[in-house]
Amino acid sequence: MNKFTLVRKNLLRQPMKFLLLYVVILVAFLLFGMLESVQGFLASGGGAAKQSDRLMVSNLTSFTQPLPFAYVERVATIEGVKDVSYMAWFGGYYKEPGNALISFAVEPDSYLRLYPELQLSPEQRASFLRERTGVIVGQQVAEQFGWKLGQRVTLSSSIYFSTTGSRHWEFLVTGIYANAKKGGNESSVYFHYDYFNDTRTSGKDKVGTIVVLAKDAGQNDKIAAAIDAKFANSGDETATVSETQFFKAFLAQFGNIGMIVSIVVGAAFCSMLLVVGNTLMMTWRARTREIAVLKALGFPSSHIVQLVVGESVLLSMAGGASGLVLAWGIVGALKQNSSFASLTMSSSVWIAGLGIAFGLGAITAASPVWRALRVNVIDGLGKV
Repeated sequence: MNKFTLVRKNLLRQPMKFLLLYVVILVAFLLFGMLESVQGFLASGGGAAKQSDRLMVSNLTSFTQPLPFAYVERVATIEGVKDVSYMAWFGGYYKEPGNALISFAVEPDSYLRLYPELQLSPEQRASFLRERTGVIVGQQVAEQFGWKLGQRVTLSSSIYFSTTGSRHWEFLVTGIYANAKKGGNESSVYFHYDYFNDTRTSGKDKVGTIVVLAKDAGQNDKIAAAIDAKFANSGDETATVSETQFFKAFLAQFGNIGMIVSIVVGAAFCSMLLVVGNTLMMTWRARTREIAVLKALGFPSSHIVQLVVGESVLLSMAGGASGLVLAWGIVGALKQNSSFASLTMSSSVWIAGLGIAFGLGAITAASPVWRALRVNVIDGLGKV
């Protein structure tokens, strides 16, 4: 019988105790894997914005407050600005509020110019520009709802009423776009601002955000300052930031999620450490006689240390790896939802998780090792 087999058999000597400890560790690393993945998702701006040179102009009060449509042309006249587009948040869903959609009313031509990563065939692009009620949808959205080109779909808004008195707008699917950027957003829908603006009952001639592309990306800070200075002391002052900063600010409205994640993960690990460490100490205390027997038979201290550390590390690694695998499966399932299409469990989470599991096993073994090495053979054999 080799040492690994001996460690494994000792670990499974009390199946119920092993199972309970295994589950505790599994749950802790399940939390770790999922929360770290979510934190990475949020840190990247929800996957909505990869690194880009675009600037986003929104209302200084809050990005939820609109800006006058007239600002679009005034922003376009600022020196150094190459191109401008705009969009308005629709707050849409399909059939029922649970099917929320990332949905924007945009100026089609300029928006597609500023977002070349949204790839459409020439025919679909022309159809979208031509059809007033046209909508382009990401591949993930199309797959999720089974939408096809030429299909008419009705989207509802949780914010606006249409001139028909309902919250519903009918659109024609004129394009299904792919995102040229790896992991880029394919979970949004875009439709004509003019169609939306003419048929809504409130917020007319307002836009949510103005998108700006500079002639020289190196001048972005200067242009952002110029835009905000242009509208300073007006009724609607602006805040101009990079696209990535904008989406991070959007997510920050939900609070300091990073801190919440850290607290939850920290609390889970502290609890786990205390439970597992205490249980292992009790286990080895009960096996004092067994250790004394090993010493009496001439087994060196290094052999005993390997047994103790091996059991602790094997238990921790088994629970930790299982928790991470389960988290990976849940993250994969969440990715099927278009809102979490960019959610992923990165290799760094795997490496960190397995490293922590190994460290946890080593730390929780420290006290039992210290106790085992101090066992006196005569006293130990005297214990029942």
